[in-house]
Amino acid sequence: MKRLVAIIASLVAMCGFAAALAFCYPQSTDHEPVLSNESKPILWVTSDTHFIAPSLHDEKHAWQLINGSAAGKDLTDQPVAIHAFVQEALKQKPTAVIITGDVTLNGELASAKSIAKRLRPLQNAGIHVLIIPGNHDIYDGWARRFKGKEQYKTTQISPEAWRKIFSDGYQHEASEDADSLSYAVNLNQNYQLLMLDDNIYTVQPSNIQPMTGGRLRPSTLNWIRQRLETAKKQHRQTLVFMHHNLYDHNSHSVGWTLDNANALRKLLAEYKVPVVFSGHIHAQDISADPSKKYPTKEIVSASFSETPGIYGVVTLTKDTFSYRTQKQNLTPYLTATQRTYPRLLNYQHHLEKDFKETQALPIVWQEARDAGLRGDDLKNATTFLAELNWRFFSGNDSGGLDTLKEMAGYKVVMGNSHLRKRAQAMLIDHNLPDHRLFLRY
Repeated sequence: MKRLVAIIASLVAMCGFAAALAFCYPQSTDHEPVLSNESKPILWVTSDTHFIAPSLHDEKHAWQLINGSAAGKDLTDQPVAIHAFVQEALKQKPTAVIITGDVTLNGELASAKSIAKRLRPLQNAGIHVLIIPGNHDIYDGWARRFKGKEQYKTTQISPEAWRKIFSDGYQHEASEDADSLSYAVNLNQNYQLLMLDDNIYTVQPSNIQPMTGGRLRPSTLNWIRQRLETAKKQHRQTLVFMHHNLYDHNSHSVGWTLDNANALRKLLAEYKVPVVFSGHIHAQDISADPSKKYPTKEIVSASFSETPGIYGVVTLTKDTFSYRTQKQNLTPYLTATQRTYPRLLNYQHHLEKDFKETQALPIVWQEARDAGLRGDDLKNATTFLAELNWRFFSGNDSGGLDTLKEMAGYKVVMGNSHLRKRAQAMLIDHNLPDHRLFLRY
């Protein structure tokens, strides 16, 4: 018996010693898991799908009202567009598909489950699906279902549910932040992907509208530094993905840029992070730091549910980064019945028309009216300003100035002191081209 007691005591002591070693000397990161062994991985990147599960609406009065106020978002045809996107990905076989937040319309649990089910064929085919939340996803007090003339509250998405539903990234993570839904994955031997949750949300179901702004907690910034340091030691380049913007991309950027963006800019500059991807503003825009102080470039992905109907394709080698946009092509994947719908056959044109009529025109009409315009001047100025808005959101604002000057509303707007400054800021993008970016490290 004494010998048995001695053996047990020795085992306990050994376990205690091993635990102390593990505490003092954390597990090596040299053998962290990787998503792929490809030397030239390809990522498809999009944002702001704003998907709502078809089961949450019946296309009657209440739904028609919300759909009519969607501000350019195509809510009706999202199941068709996502199906085509998935089928094209299954054909092209990117290494991973990434969505940078606002995956759901307003944080409906049913919507998260529905879009995850539609993306599952990608995972079944070995294509990873890496998703982070946006400000409309977690505990959004606007989560609703629509029936007849009424709208009703529906179950919101909790952080725990998010991890479970969009589990691919968390299952293959190299590390997860303890205080947010942020996680890191090693794409291959050459790249680390930092997937950041920069949103502000409550700790329980909410009764208020979602917060537009975003910020990173101090503890999350510390975790980011640790991951950047780890990647540096592993000789991995880091790419960052988040929902809110790193830089101001237009003169109306209040609430879009990260509240503590400057702290993140300094950190990324210190570790020479070349590119950050974001979303949130629904515009396709690529920018270097407007102040020219920080080296990191930012690619803001256009909303998947809005004009111009594109997604990003990223090709990586050890020494190069290449990005281009790709138009959604629904036609090969439409049913015979769907092919009778002009809006689906001419999807980009449909999205442009819908954006101008339901997002741009109502806003700029009021701006032009407030500026004192009436009659033909009001009509012409509104058409011109709507065109400027579309050019910015679609990433087509780097040229074509001569064509704009020929529009009847150009002289009207430039002759109005209230509208001139706003228009001049949107006429030409003097930063980087918005549909392509190539970097050599």
